[in-house]
Amino acid sequence: VGKLWEHLDQGDGVNHGQRTQDSGPMLLEGIGEVSSIEDIMADIPPKNAADRLVSRYFNSPMPGIVIIHGPAFEQEYKQFWLDPSQVSLPWIAMLFGVLNVGSFMYLRSQEGWPTELGNLLEVMELFQRRSTECLLISKYGTAPTNYTMEALLLNLQGEFVRRRDAHLGLWVMGGVAIRVAMRMGYHRDPDNHPRITPLQGEMRRRIWAEYQCDTRPPSNLLDEDFGPETTQLPPSRPETQLTPVLYTIAKSRLSLIFRTIFNHVSLGRVEAYEEIMTYDQRLHNAYRRLPAKLQIVALEDCITTPPSLLTRRYNLEFLFQKARCMLHRHHMSKSYEDPRYNYSRTACVDAAMTVLTHQANIFKEVQVGGLLYADRWFISSLERHDFLLAAMIICLELSSRTNEQPAPSGNDGFLKFSREAMTQALENSQSFWAELKASSVEAKQAFDMLSVMLGSVATSGTTHIEHISIPPSTEVPLSGSSSMPTQASFSYGTPSVSDQSGFATSIEGIGAMLTSPHIDNWDLWESLIQSPTIPENFELPDLPH
Repeated sequence: VGKLWEHLDQGDGVNHGQRTQDSGPMLLEGIGEVSSIEDIMADIPPKNAADRLVSRYFNSPMPGIVIIHGPAFEQEYKQFWLDPSQVSLPWIAMLFGVLNVGSFMYLRSQEGWPTELGNLLEVMELFQRRSTECLLISKYGTAPTNYTMEALLLNLQGEFVRRRDAHLGLWVMGGVAIRVAMRMGYHRDPDNHPRITPLQGEMRRRIWAEYQCDTRPPSNLLDEDFGPETTQLPPSRPETQLTPVLYTIAKSRLSLIFRTIFNHVSLGRVEAYEEIMTYDQRLHNAYRRLPAKLQIVALEDCITTPPSLLTRRYNLEFLFQKARCMLHRHHMSKSYEDPRYNYSRTACVDAAMTVLTHQANIFKEVQVGGLLYADRWFISSLERHDFLLAAMIICLELSSRTNEQPAPSGNDGFLKFSREAMTQALENSQSFWAELKASSVEAKQAFDMLSVMLGSVATSGTTHIEHISIPPSTEVPLSGSSSMPTQASFSYGTPSVSDQSGFATSIEGIGAMLTSPHIDNWDLWESLIQSPTIPENFELPDLPH
C-alpha cells in the first residue's frame, strides 16, 4: 500500500498556475476603506435590470429563499424605487444580497446574462462588497434591527457560492449569525411578544427553524397566506402540500434527532446499547415522518419530478443515513467479536452502501440528459465527510471479512452485500472524486483517500475507474446545503485552491483502523478527514487479503 498524499511534497497537482491567495469572508477580514452611502447606492442597477435579478431570486429553487416574505418584499421594493432615501441600511444590504443570489442563478443556469450590467462575476463581487459595507455601517453586530438577519444570512450565502471548498471563516460567520439572532430574541417564540406582528413572527420562525429553544417551528404556509395586514396566522397547510417552507420544517425535525445522536454518541461518549437502540428507533420514527413528497424514491419513478425536489430529497436522505452511521459505528466494531451487536453492523453497512449508491446515481444523473442535469451544481454541495465516512465503514467491513468464514449459502457473512458489490461501490465513489479533483482540493483529498482504501481492500491488483465526464458547466463557483465551501475565485472555469497548512491532531495509528475491528477512537478519523491538509509521510499499513 502506497503513501497517502505522498505527492504533497511534490505539489498537489491542482492547477498551481491558477492559485490565488486565500481570502476569508469580507465581513470578517475587512474590505479596506468603506465606501460612502452615495457610492453604495449608485451601484444599485437600473430598475429594469434589478427587476430581473429580484425575480430570479424569488423564483429560484434554493431552499433559503423562504427567509424573505415575497409579497411583503415586493411592496417594500416598489416603495424603494419611489423614494430610495427612505429605506434603512440593513434593507439595502438585504437588497444587494438578493441581487447577488439572483445573479448567481444566472451563473448556475448559464442562461443569458444582461450584458448591460457588465461582467457577471465582477458584478457578483461588487454586490457582495456593497452588502458587506451596508452591514458594517449599520453596526449589525451591536445594533441589529429589522432586516439585519435577512441581510446577514444572504451575505453568508454570497460568501458560500464564491468558494469550492471549506473555509473556516464561513463557520465563524454562521456562529456570528446565530449570536446576532439570539441577541434579537429569535430563539424565543414570537407569540410571547405581542409587539411582534404575525408576519414578523412567522418569518422569524423560518429564519430560526431550531428545536432546541422555545420557538415553535414555522407553519407550512405560502407567502400568499399571510402578510403585513394579518392579525392571526391561518392554520398550517397539510404536509401533503409541498410549499417552499416544507423542506425547512422537515429538515429541522430530522436535524433534531441527528443533533441528539451527535451529542450523546459522537463526542467521545458511547452510550449503553439499550440507549443506542432507543436513539435508533427515534431516528427511524423521524425518518418515517418525512412528508411523502420529500421521501426518497427510485429514480425510475422520478422522470417528472423537478430536479430541485430531487436534490432536497437527497439532502434529507443523506442526513438520515449519516445519522445511522454515526449512531452505530462504535458498536459495529464490537460486533466482530460479540454477535449481540450485529444489528449495528448491519445498520452501518446498509447505511454506508445506501450513501455510496446514491452518490453513484447522482453522478449519472448530472450528465447531459440526466434528471439532475439542470441542477448539476448540486454535486459541489454534497458533504465530502458523508461519503468518506461511508467508504471507511465499507473498508472496515471488507477488512473484517478476511477473518470471517463465508455463510453456507455462499454469501459473505450474514449481510446482504457481497464483497464484490462493496468494492464496486468504493470504485464508483472514487470515480466521482476523480472527475472533480482537478478543481477542488477537497475532492482531491477524497480521491486520494479512496485510492488508499481501494489499495487496501481491492480483490484484484488493479483498481478499475470507470470514466464519467462531468459537464463543463460545473466549472463555476457553486453553492449548496451541506459542506462549507475555500478560496474566493471568480475566474470562470478556473478553480481556486486553498493553500492552508497545519494539522493540529496527531494521526499516528490511524492506519490501525483498517487493520483491526477494535475501533474505539473515531475522533482520530474525524480529525483526519476534516483537516485542511494531510502530512506528507502519512502511511497506511498493508491490510490482510
